Formats: sequence, structure tokens, C-alpha cells
Amino acid sequence: MANPTIPSADNISDKEFADYLEKYPSCIEALSESKGAKAGQKRLAELDQYRYGEAIEAFRPGKSEKPMGPDEVKTLVKWKLRHGTFRPALMKLVSSNEPDILKKTIQKAVKLYRDCSDISATLGILTQLKGIGPATASLLLAVHDEDNIIFFADEAFYWLCCGGSKGPIKYNLKEYITLNERAQAVTKRLGVKAVDVERVAFVLMKQKIETLPASIDAKRGSVKTPVRDDAKKLPPKRKLPADDSEDKTNLRRSKLLSKNDAMQSYPSYEPIALPRRFAVLKERIASNPDSPLEPSWQRLLKKLREELDQISTTSSRPSNIVPTIDFADISSPQRAEDFIADLRKRGVAIIRNVIPRHIALGWRQETIEYLGQNNNTQAQSSSCPGRDDIQLHSVFWSPAQIKARVHPNILAAQRFAMGAWRSEDPDAKITTEFPITYADRVRIRTTTPVVGGNLAARSSSVSAHVDNGSVERWEQDGYGRAGTYRKIFQGRWEEYDPWESGSRIAVTSDLYRGPGLCSIFRMFSGWLSLSSSSATSGPTLQVLPMPQLATAYFLLRPFFSPSSLSENDSDSWVLNPLGAQNSILHGALPSYPQVINPNLHPHLQLDRSLVTLPDLEPGDYVLWHPDLVHAILDGGGRHTIDNRQTAAAPTTSTLLYLPACPLTQTNALYLSRQRKAFLLGYPGPDFDFAGGGRRGENSYMGRAGVQEVNDAGGEDGLRGMGLLPWDEEDAASDAEREVLAMANSILFPDLYDDVVVPMSLG
Repeated sequence: MANPTIPSADNISDKEFADYLEKYPSCIEALSESKGAKAGQKRLAELDQYRYGEAIEAFRPGKSEKPMGPDEVKTLVKWKLRHGTFRPALMKLVSSNEPDILKKTIQKAVKLYRDCSDISATLGILTQLKGIGPATASLLLAVHDEDNIIFFADEAFYWLCCGGSKGPIKYNLKEYITLNERAQAVTKRLGVKAVDVERVAFVLMKQKIETLPASIDAKRGSVKTPVRDDAKKLPPKRKLPADDSEDKTNLRRSKLLSKNDAMQSYPSYEPIALPRRFAVLKERIASNPDSPLEPSWQRLLKKLREELDQISTTSSRPSNIVPTIDFADISSPQRAEDFIADLRKRGVAIIRNVIPRHIALGWRQETIEYLGQNNNTQAQSSSCPGRDDIQLHSVFWSPAQIKARVHPNILAAQRFAMGAWRSEDPDAKITTEFPITYADRVRIRTTTPVVGGNLAARSSSVSAHVDNGSVERWEQDGYGRAGTYRKIFQGRWEEYDPWESGSRIAVTSDLYRGPGLCSIFRMFSGWLSLSSSSATSGPTLQVLPMPQLATAYFLLRPFFSPSSLSENDSDSWVLNPLGAQNSILHGALPSYPQVINPNLHPHLQLDRSLVTLPDLEPGDYVLWHPDLVHAILDGGGRHTIDNRQTAAAPTTSTLLYLPACPLTQTNALYLSRQRKAFLLGYPGPDFDFAGGGRRGENSYMGRAGVQEVNDAGGEDGLRGMGLLPWDEEDAASDAEREVLAMANSILFPDLYDDVVVPMSLG
């Protein structure tokens, strides 16, 4: 979507262009001041003078061209790193090229360009060099032709190809050709040079911010933005305009968040109207002539019926549906392959005996003692009305939690399970081989187990939910920017792969700062059981084990309405007419998880589709897909069976929330914040509702520290907690090495003395 606050590339006038170009020197000088330079290093402004002055003068056509050598390439790469996105591995890779090979390759590429003007072929030659991708290759070519070749800069791409809005960039050749064509259109219309288009784009995108940095933290090289006098607290990521709602229902939470509010779904079985912009969003999706939703919907309902019939006939034996493997067998190729295939199909699995039983029971006792000796009161009761015996404890740094998160078996199980994911982009900046920790809570439930009983009777009215945001799944600024569900909204849900990881790296799943909503990419939510647990002595989990179909259904559901009273009759459901899409996103409200219930989502038939997990034993590890529809079944209580009321002795069930998270840029940034919370005893960042770590564990007796991390997990555990740099030599590929280097630069910036780490202005 175009950004209306800046002139578009198609409409910018001669005067506007000249005015913005005139601002470039002051803009780059301010940025240079904010980034600084270490002793012996050139400032960004000096490197900028080389890039736009000396280099162009040396290599422009018509000169007695000297061949570009390693020193010139390194200087341009240094400029690129300071000017734009920092990639710490890039300089090392570029420097590894043999000088003669580098010089001859550039000569060959430039000669081809001079002779044929074939940009694609020229960049193809340059990208044969180590560390030279299409973006860096375009930079090397741009200094040889300032009139016609634009550097593949983020700002240029955003302005010329995204209408001034930020969007995902793949940095491939196809994108660059499009970018250069758009730049050529501007140069021809205004009679300017490509190099000037590049600089104007930089100014336009940087000046989207109100002001440039006003002060610098010299110690860390970080930018400090002046705080307004009237600024008292961090505003939410998104605000819902009060005058833009079709319904006067108050969708906001109280500013004073009660303990029982956190992570509860919005308690409504009725559809609720959202601000009008959501209707506009739905209209745009539904009106796309290339995205036939109605036939797609009919195919989906047919497939849903078939799958539901299969699930309901086997749901009495959950072990036939929920894949299970013993931890000792994950190294067995055939068993592991079969398990991963079943996991991809069902979206949920159990790895048995990840932690030896006696160790898990010991952790359970440690947890109870930790809570007891610190008189913990930060617990939430169940979302079940009238049931206050279910406790979700907001503690994050107990010894048992730390030991579990960094235990070698847990990390091995996470690597194994995350192997179910894959990326269509082999260069996607993500790795599953180096899991990071995510600080979550403890659930303890004292129950009176049922002897016998009809579980279906208790689950027939259950309201399930989906984690990781709600309205964000439809919004461009949420999952839309990464195109996570693009194929579903294009009427091609059969092609949607729930296990494609590249389309989730750039996702923002918490646009509205909902308390407890996850802000990082979790490949799996997870439970580690520290006690025996079953449907009758909960807590346990009920899941809808069809990640592709259920996701497609709840995403398409808001576009359709029943045309008769028979809501389950697929033939009676029709696409809402164009121009008549309302603002309702069934079960989705800003700052809440996605609710799934029988009233809003009748075709899912939750009364017969939800499958209860098999019984768990101490040390078992449950993992489920981030989009999986699920419900927490708390168990216990008294029930009448055959006119007889039966009950057994109370039991206490304990489990730890233990998600599995890959290493990405977003996750590394979160880990940096989480590391600080760990060292100070504050809540995990996603759970610090009050801000500033208030009511945390900083005064708790027995709180785990760095030594406990080292003792329990060694070097891998320390790395997973952000306490020790990753060894880049452990990477299996160049792409993975770049991820490790990127994460190290975020968490340990002092390691990179040769390059100043730029802090984002946006």
C-alpha cells in the first residue's frame, strides 16, 4: 500500500526532486554523527564521499578505466554496511576472494556491460564472487554508470517498488531488474541520473521519521531519540480509532490489567464489528479477480467434511492421531522420517522421555519449593468460570525452568522437531540448528480425577483458540507483509504450506501489544510435563489436528455467510457480495488471541473434531504448530456417569511452557531483551505487562543465575540464553553463517571492532 505522506516516484515534481536531493548531504551527515566511528575508522560521511565522488570519478565511462581491485571493493562494502543494513559476515566473505580472481571477474563483467548493456548477465558474473549478491553487485556496477544503474538499496526499493511503504525484500535479481526499470522511468521523466534517484529515495525514507537523532550514547553507539515532555509511556503499536468503529462495543482492555486477563480469549460467542478499515481490507481481498474465493471455499468445505469424518472415527484412540516418538528413537532415520511426516500432517506431536523421569520429578519438587518459599501470588486462575484451583504462575527464572530450557535433550528435541519446517528460499535468514530460549510460565493444577466419565460431554461446548495474534493474520502490517497466507487469500489453499518458514520471518504477530501475545517466531508452542497428566487429571490439551484445512477455514470464514438456516449445509453458504463485506473477523479482536468456537465456526464441528492428547508422563514433551487450533482441558471435578457420581483422590499436575524457537534477526533482538530480564529478574519481555519489570523475581530466593545456566546446559545452553556468542565456524552453509554473525552482532556488538553496528532509525 502506498504511503501518502511522501511524494510517489510516479508523481514527484522536478522541484520536489531537487529539494530532496539538496537535503541529502545534511541527512547523511546527521546519520554519520549518530553512528560515529571507532579509532582508525572512516566516518560514514567520508565513505559516502568516496561512494558518490571518488569512485564514480575513477570508474565512470570515458575515463582510462583502471580495473577495480580489492581495496576499492572493500571500501564500497564498508560504505554499504554503514549506509544500510549491517551484515557482519559480508566483509569477511568479500575479503576471502583471491585478489586476481576478483579483479578479473569485475573486468569481465564491466566489459560485458559496456559492450551489450546486459544488466542481468553482468550481475550474474559479479555474483560468482564470494559475498557478492545482487545488491552488492549492483553497487559495484553503479559506480561504473551513474546515469543508468541504481544501487539496490532498501530505501530505493521501498520508494520505487513499494510506494514508500516498507515491505519484504528478497534481494534477488528479479527484484533488482524491476527496481532499475522503475528508476529508469524516473530518470527519463525528470532528466536526472540514477545515482540521484538513489539519494532522493534515501532522504524520503529516512525523513518518514519526525526528526533525526538528537543525541548519541557514545559508549554503545546507540541512537537516543529525544523524549517528548508529555510522553509518559510507550504507546501501543496500533490504536483503534474511536470514531472509526461500526460497533460501540468497547474493544479496549482496562489500563490496569488484572492478573486473570492475561492470555484469556475475548469472552464472546457472537461476532463483533471492528473498525471500518477491516471491511475495506476484506473488500480488497475478496474483489481480486485473480483470487476466486467462492470455488475455493466449496472445495475447502468438502475436504473438511472428509477429514472430520476420518478424525471422528479414530478420536477415541488419540494415539492413532497424535504422532508419538521416544526420544531415544529420534536418531533412527526411518522412525524419525515417519514421525516428521505425521507431525507435518497433524501439527502436533509428543516426544516421550526427553527428560528422565526422576529428573523431571525432581524439577517438579524444585518448582513447588521455589513458589512456596517466595510466597508467589502472581498466578492466574483458569478461564473456566468458578474454577480457581488452576494456577498459571507468572514466574520465569526458577531453577527448574532454567534447567529445562537449556538441557541438552530439550535442545536436541527442538532441533529435531524444527526440522519439519523448510523454506522455499535457500538463503532465508533463519536456522533451526541453534535454538534460542523463550521464557514462559508454569502451570500447576490440583484436581480430583474422574473415574470413568464422558469426556465428549465436557468438551462439546469448548471454546478453542489459536496463538500468535488474531486480526494480524489478515492485516498487511501483520502476516501480510511476509505473504504467509497469500495462497489462501488467492483461492489456492491447497498450495498453502503451513511449514514454510521463510514467509514467517518478517511477520509482526502482536500489532496491538496484547499481554502475553508472542512477539517472536515460535515454530512450536510446547509443554514439558513434570508429572503424570491425563484428560481426567489435567491440565491436558485438545487439538484440531489439521493445520492446513483449519487455518484456511478460519481465515476464509469472514468472507462468507449462510443463505439459509442450515448453517452446516455448505451449499447454503455464499460469498458476501462485493461492496457488502462487513468488518467482522469472526473470533478475531485486536490484542486478543484468535477465538474458535461452534457459533462462529460451525463447519469445524468442535464437538467431534477436537482430539485429546494421550496421557503424559514426567519428562514427556508436547509440541504443536503456532497456527494449530487448540484448547486447554483442565480436567478434574465430579461428573455423573450412569447416575453415579464418582471421584478419586486429588492430584497435582505440573508442566512448564517450553516453546521451540529458531534463530532469526527478530528472535535475536528479542533474546537481547530477554537476557536483560533474566539478569535483572524481570518477567519475560512478552509478559512484562506493567513495564520496567515490576513485580518480577528480582528479590526471589533461589532464582537461577548464569552459573546455573552453565551447569545445566554448557556452552549450547549459554548461547540459547544469549550469554555466549555462537561459533560461526559451526555453520553448515554461508546463509547459516550469516545468521550466526547477525545474531552475534546484535547480542555481542563489541566482537565486531572493524565495523560500526548501525542502529535503525526506523
